[in-house]
Amino acid sequence: MSKKILVSLVCLVTVTTLTAEAANKPAAKQKVQPPPPDYFPVRIKDDQGKPIEWWWKYTYTKYDVNGQPSDKKLDDFKNQVVAAEEQPDKSIIWKIDTTSPSMKTIHEWYIKRKGKVIWHKEQYGDDEKMYVQFFPERVLLTNPPAREENWNWKGKGNMGIEIDNTSTVLCQEEVETPAGKFNTMKIQVLGTQGGQPINLTYWWAPWVGLVKSAAKNSVVDSEASLVDYSFKKPPPKK
Repeated sequence: MSKKILVSLVCLVTVTTLTAEAANKPAAKQKVQPPPPDYFPVRIKDDQGKPIEWWWKYTYTKYDVNGQPSDKKLDDFKNQVVAAEEQPDKSIIWKIDTTSPSMKTIHEWYIKRKGKVIWHKEQYGDDEKMYVQFFPERVLLTNPPAREENWNWKGKGNMGIEIDNTSTVLCQEEVETPAGKFNTMKIQVLGTQGGQPINLTYWWAPWVGLVKSAAKNSVVDSEASLVDYSFKKPPPKK
């Protein structure tokens, strides 16, 4: 009986000692997972809350009409984040203006939600008749995009034009632009707009955004590439 009590006491002391040692050991550090790559980075303020300029500049590298290079050089254009409006659900509507010397400003509004970027509405210049809010919800981009993803959108665009298109993430692809080389996700948009076929391709780079685009129809075959952008490193955490 005494031996059994002694063995029990030894076991109890051993367990107590191990438990105390475990409690005194510092907790193992858990690896912090990096955030997923952002293919639609947008900001209007820095980490101190000061306004900053956030823009991308593009140039046309190809513009063929009826299979022949156009004699006219198209103007470069610029996309710039000009406003951010927080909504009751804490989402933010980002306003991006596209400007060029040869055209009216195009105003576009986007909403970033978990895993996707919503193309919310659009307006050409200040003409209220050239304004549209897209319905149903129009997904511009999954974020981050995954290979072979696809989504459809059918609705009305500006001036009530009927649109029916399907976006497909084709592959990863390295592209070279005047702004440098980028590893991108290539997305193709096929369908109809106003009854006419459309064939659009976009190349999106993580932490940069759109770096190249192409548009092709029965008359025009064009490509535009990134020339410069106002931020040259991943945006700081919000």
